[in-house]
Amino acid sequence: MKNFNDIYEEIYKKCAQPMEQMRKTTRNGFVIVFTISIFLGILLTVLTSYSIFLVIAIVIMVLYIILSKNNKKYRQFFKQNVVKTFIKEYSQTLEYIPERGISPRIYANGEFESYDRYYSEDLITGVLNDKYKIAMAEVHTEQESRDSDGDTTYTTVFYGLFAEIQFEKLVATNMKIRKNKMISFNKKEKIEMDSGEFEKKFDVYSIDKIIAMQLLTSDIMQMLIDFSKENKLIPEMTLKGNTLYIRFATGNMFEPKILKKSLDYDTLKKYYDTINFTLGITEKFLKNIEETQI
Repeated sequence: MKNFNDIYEEIYKKCAQPMEQMRKTTRNGFVIVFTISIFLGILLTVLTSYSIFLVIAIVIMVLYIILSKNNKKYRQFFKQNVVKTFIKEYSQTLEYIPERGISPRIYANGEFESYDRYYSEDLITGVLNDKYKIAMAEVHTEQESRDSDGDTTYTTVFYGLFAEIQFEKLVATNMKIRKNKMISFNKKEKIEMDSGEFEKKFDVYSIDKIIAMQLLTSDIMQMLIDFSKENKLIPEMTLKGNTLYIRFATGNMFEPKILKKSLDYDTLKKYYDTINFTLGITEKFLKNIEETQI
């Protein structure tokens, strides 16, 4: 498993030049379309004839089609070359499949929230330590609502990276680690941990307090605290049976930048840190599960 700087250097040598050319073409296209749209909008307010309106509509449509093609090409190159190289350089046991995702059935098993619409793409799948199956993907869930006029709107509930890790040993409990809330809606299962710093950021729920305390050791709690501080993300986890579910509200991932450099260092470092944390904390959890008499 390579460190981030080595991975970044490898990607930069392979992809920097073509990526920057495509990014500038896409960015310039956005600027041109925006500028022409403003100009034509001003012209339309002055000249209101139907023929002028038709010409303006056709021009904007043609520019939009050209821009969409450039953006799609840029996006596909980024995923097939930058992200795929990044995942393979990180670990030879992982495979990146951008057009696939994780099924809503698997996500629902994590018991995170209810939703009406579900999207998933950018699947990363493989085997950890030659025995644990892992699947990660971007997930986007939305809640549907209707106003008094019957108009439908959709509000994002969760948008980020979700992972499912399967292992052999069966754990006879259901444990949840969630972002801290001012009011607990499940007081019977809520567990008070012996770390005040951890309690400020996280809530822990379990049907078996003893097993939860055995598995959620001080080093794992510190990993969760450190990651949340360094990355401004609160990981949420569910342990059920022989499966561990982890998610991070990262927002849109594995998409190229248009206004920033295409191989923005901080963006790729965010990918690395999130994936690295997922695998690292998984290994610690699984080590505790294997060593604990449960």
